[in-house]
Amino acid sequence: MIEAAEKQFLLARTFLREGKVEDSLNELNLILARQPEYGKGQALLGHLLFHYYRDFVSAEEAFRKAMRQSPNHDETYLDYASLLLQLERFTETVAVLNKAMEAPGIEKDKAYRIFGMLNERQEKWDEAIDYFSKALLFTFSLASIKLYEDDIQRALKKKSKV
Repeated sequence: MIEAAEKQFLLARTFLREGKVEDSLNELNLILARQPEYGKGQALLGHLLFHYYRDFVSAEEAFRKAMRQSPNHDETYLDYASLLLQLERFTETVAVLNKAMEAPGIEKDKAYRIFGMLNERQEKWDEAIDYFSKALLFTFSLASIKLYEDDIQRALKKKSKV
């Protein structure tokens, strides 16, 4: 049976998919007020704070809590790695991505893409292209294939300009 926190979490995710960011945040605040150790809730809170509110400090805190409380929740690692990459904290990004690759059920194509973007940001064009190619091999999504092909083309263009 699904417990109350899980039902509220699913509702918060539904609100977010529908574009109701405030409703999602309100639902998460209710969950976390009752169960602050609910890791998946912390992960979604981090996602909201990072992507919608651009509060990087609070997002990082939520991601760290989520990783401690729900170490197998793979979405946490991908979002946290994206945050660290944006903040240009490359060594930490690699550490989080390496941990992500050990999480059961991780979407490896997404992790490889972040590795690719990390290398692209550091102007390591060949390594970036290798990671984007790995992402291609691990996806089952036609939309993702197009995305990764575009990533490869972008890195190739940058490489030719150097």
